[in-house]
Amino acid sequence: MDHGTGLFVDGNWARGSAVLPVADKYTGDAIAELHVPGPDQVDAAVASAARSAGGLPAAERAAILRRAARALDVGRAAILAWYVAETGFTPADATGELDRTLLIFELCAQEAERLTGEMVPVQAAAGHDDSLCFTLRVPVGVVAAITPFNAPLSTVAHKIAPALAAGNAVVLKPAEQTPLCAIALVRALLEAGLPERLVQLLPGPGETIGDRLVRHPDVRYVTFTGSTAVGRHIRAVSGLARTHLELGSNSPTVLWHDADLDHALPLVVRAGYRKAGQVCTSIQRLLVHEAIADEVTERLAALVRDLPYGDPRAPGTLVGPLISAEAAGRAEALLADAVGHGSYLLTGGARAGSMMVPTLLSGLPDGSRLASEEAFAPLLAIASVGSLDEAVHLANGTNYGLQAGVFCQDLDVALTFARRLETGGVVINDTSSTHPDPMPYGGVKDSGHGVEGPAYAVRDMTESRTVLVRHRGL
Repeated sequence: MDHGTGLFVDGNWARGSAVLPVADKYTGDAIAELHVPGPDQVDAAVASAARSAGGLPAAERAAILRRAARALDVGRAAILAWYVAETGFTPADATGELDRTLLIFELCAQEAERLTGEMVPVQAAAGHDDSLCFTLRVPVGVVAAITPFNAPLSTVAHKIAPALAAGNAVVLKPAEQTPLCAIALVRALLEAGLPERLVQLLPGPGETIGDRLVRHPDVRYVTFTGSTAVGRHIRAVSGLARTHLELGSNSPTVLWHDADLDHALPLVVRAGYRKAGQVCTSIQRLLVHEAIADEVTERLAALVRDLPYGDPRAPGTLVGPLISAEAAGRAEALLADAVGHGSYLLTGGARAGSMMVPTLLSGLPDGSRLASEEAFAPLLAIASVGSLDEAVHLANGTNYGLQAGVFCQDLDVALTFARRLETGGVVINDTSSTHPDPMPYGGVKDSGHGVEGPAYAVRDMTESRTVLVRHRGL
């Protein structure tokens, strides 16, 4: 894949004020150097986008998204290779995420074709018997999309495809650790015929590039996935721009006493350890009914102990490196804190550089950081619960509320969990990490606000304009 400079501003691949190195996350080898914009180039990108937003017919927007999806599929081999290198995730993860991206583009194309307002029954108001009132959905203008390292295809698609489907212009700032897949998406859109100034690409650090972007007065909508601390900052500095914030998590999954463990445990392992646990909805806390706690602990420890880890390119590997040695060091500190508070290490725990062995704990005492903070690592803790009230109390006992999973055969119990868990989504008989792309997906509390999902995001990235027609007849 020819990544050029990586900096695309006002219809041109440009040179920036600095160079951003991109490393293979497993080998540490340099695989690319991209140009980072200066402040004036950030402003120029927003100005170019503001001049270009709107005006592209819905049918053409849909056609461009479909052509871009085909271009991504044609370039599959190169994109998957870059994905594995820049993330440290496995080829299976890369393939699944690219397939999801193609679906997201298609779903957004469909939403572009059916985006519409509604009729308003003003005839009920005195003097408006002959009036006609309806709403139009119009683009907000410039959408700033700031994306994380852990899903450099699908999360980017969940932000830029709805924005374009709604008729907006997009300024994209991908994670500085994983910008190469974002470049592939932008190139696919340009190859598909997207007018060049409807997308701008600004690789670089969030502290500088992202901060200037979200402060710009011409940005009308900010969609961000990342930490709660940065989300709070964006809310504080983005003025009157609307925001969609998908932030941190400490996701629980419940195994009730009637759970089908043959079905549940393989799903728990995948949801806890795929992408080295670097998924917002990865299971961090497994809340297990005391009647099955011993069996779950024994069986799960055996499964985790046998997980293949290491080189993401090696056949069968499930767990590769974390995004950096610093991230692995933070996870190691959380583990040490949990053990210091009384948790028992069942398996794993070793760390070398950015590689952490898949780790499983039993017991998660109150006061341990792992019980309340986000690990974002291949680190899962089992906690035994004796009642539904206790399970709900523990699940809700963090400031986060993204998604939860519940394995339960009793419909009444399952729906009670669905009503009482303080999360944006509750998944019954699957894990907290289950996320079909058409569904609304977002959190509450410190996990943010607003939802992804093409039908919901496209509509949210428009404004409602009311039209009232006073018709007096002939």
